[in-house]
Amino acid sequence: MLPTEQRRREIENKGRVREFVFGIQDGLISTVGLLAGMQAAGSERFTILMAGTAAMLSGAFSMSAGAYLSSKAEKEIFDHELKKEAGFVEREPYVAQEGLLEALCREGLSREAAYRIVKLLHEQKSVFISTFQEKVLGLGSADVIDPIRGALVMAVSFIVGGIIPLAPFLFLPLATALIVGVLLTGAALFTVGMFKGRLAGQSLVRSGLEFFSIAIIATGIGYGIGYILERFTGVPMPSG
Repeated sequence: MLPTEQRRREIENKGRVREFVFGIQDGLISTVGLLAGMQAAGSERFTILMAGTAAMLSGAFSMSAGAYLSSKAEKEIFDHELKKEAGFVEREPYVAQEGLLEALCREGLSREAAYRIVKLLHEQKSVFISTFQEKVLGLGSADVIDPIRGALVMAVSFIVGGIIPLAPFLFLPLATALIVGVLLTGAALFTVGMFKGRLAGQSLVRSGLEFFSIAIIATGIGYGIGYILERFTGVPMPSG
């Protein structure tokens, strides 16, 4: 494989980090928020585990279905636009040439140099069409994510995110389990944030703290809702 093609594949794979980050952070935050709320409302261990598992699995299915449908719609629209604009180039070749000429000039080429390039590209119809689509219309080919792959990444990352805060409730006292779950969630979010920061060339600590702060806020809201429900319904808080 040519080095340029390898770089292209690497960039496309990095673009798929969106599904991974979205899935795992949503699995972490939604699950720990639910667990905090149920623990604050006085739910028993079995109820918490069943509700957490059900929420994790249903959330993974829902998120993966949403990722698949949105990616599929994006790809279908993208393919339709490519086909439509290819037809436009066939019907209006001179207008397309002028559009590409202006786009190349905006990127810094002289009009004479841009004209020579457009003339050369027009001799190869497929190359001219793809260049016109990218330079004039901004329809690159590396932006569209495979719908099935995106859905699988979303589902798996959501389940992994849900298991992390749920696992301590299997064997620890409830109050301790919640604390450990929150700490594990915070650590996982901080790690994911650092991973995202590394790929984006940002500060690892700053990116990690950004994700970590979201976990604290979400958990506080979930616990607060559970506490309010306990106060108004009279359900006793768990003793551990």
